[in-house]
Amino acid sequence: MRADHLSVYGYGRPTTPNLERFAAEGVVFDRCFTPIPWTVGAHMSLFTALYPTVHTIAHLEPQAEVPRTLPQALQEAGYRTGAFVHPILDAQYGFARGFDHYFRPASDRRAESMTGRALRWLEEGERGENAARPFFLFLHLYDAHHAYAPPPPFDTAFVAAYDADINQVVGAHPYNQDKRLTAEQLAQAVALYDGEIRYLDHVLGDFFQRLRDLGVFEGALVVVLADHGEGFLEHGLVNHGNSVYEELIRVPLLVRFPGGRPRGQRPGGVVELTDVAPTVLEAARARALPAMQGRSLRALVAGGEAAPERSAYASGAFASSLRSRDWKLIENPPSRFRTIRRALPAEYELYDLRHDPGERHNLAAARPQTVEAMARALRGLDEQNRRLRQGLRAGRDASPLPLTDEQRERLRALGYVE
Repeated sequence: MRADHLSVYGYGRPTTPNLERFAAEGVVFDRCFTPIPWTVGAHMSLFTALYPTVHTIAHLEPQAEVPRTLPQALQEAGYRTGAFVHPILDAQYGFARGFDHYFRPASDRRAESMTGRALRWLEEGERGENAARPFFLFLHLYDAHHAYAPPPPFDTAFVAAYDADINQVVGAHPYNQDKRLTAEQLAQAVALYDGEIRYLDHVLGDFFQRLRDLGVFEGALVVVLADHGEGFLEHGLVNHGNSVYEELIRVPLLVRFPGGRPRGQRPGGVVELTDVAPTVLEAARARALPAMQGRSLRALVAGGEAAPERSAYASGAFASSLRSRDWKLIENPPSRFRTIRRALPAEYELYDLRHDPGERHNLAAARPQTVEAMARALRGLDEQNRRLRQGLRAGRDASPLPLTDEQRERLRALGYVE
């Protein structure tokens, strides 16, 4: 789910009334970013607090070893752990580690089916000998992913009628710009996508109420997020995984802290999915992971202060980016242009997001000094990631490896180090 299609983030359609009620008891992070616009890599970053170039699970490439994960840390801390996931989160990538119960169906399941199974797991635990143990539940709902086919009445929530073959038209190979979509077809696809989001919001509203009925909601830390967004020809592309534009990397992040305090805050600073695991571990008073590139969100909202300035890093199959609060640099390695035809086939793209949130006007040629400064910082971060990856694989102490003075200065200017 891309953040800008949720009404809790100001979208014009009423897609998320239940999440709006949820947000009233929690904190909405307006600028949260995924480090990769792919499901598998983003989830491993969520579970490890590491960037994909460190944990190396970028898409569908099983690894012999991956870093220790959030579920493992919570299991070791005495938590009962359960996961209910889409088939793509296969155990071969390391996602099942640390879960007492890992439900991965052979094919897609509707959100209602997944939440129903999760609730039965919770109820059984609350009645059994584990009733006194805290629990960690990971619930992965996939309905907003292509193909867009919301169940009635959500299929016509935002469009009176649609072409039954619209998903075949939209779902053609996403890594090129050869899209022959009419304005009407595009509008239908977006309406169905929004209908899926409205359906998910409906299911989550029921799920939260059941958690209240079970007596576990009030004292829980509840996090609602997405792993990546979805494109609808904003930059000549559909689907995801094919760029690092805002429609793919800006994702929703809503957090309800235990007791509903603090609430009503909307920190405007940049945060990342890598910040979720440190937040959960801090709340659980569990041992930190060996290396965490994220930071706990709790400190950002404890006193209501504004988030400190920092930047978000993203890497994909065809580009990488560094995004501060107001500026964004995209690096497109020239060797990759043969693979994907881009809307702006330049080595660098630079956007002033304050005045150009849609990333329409590439300022790279007009602002060479800004490009150079951000490109050097991006290269420094790439080097830091490489060294951290090597350190983890070598089995050394997995705290971030020392930076050179030059690298530290570049990263400090962008908020990565103190």
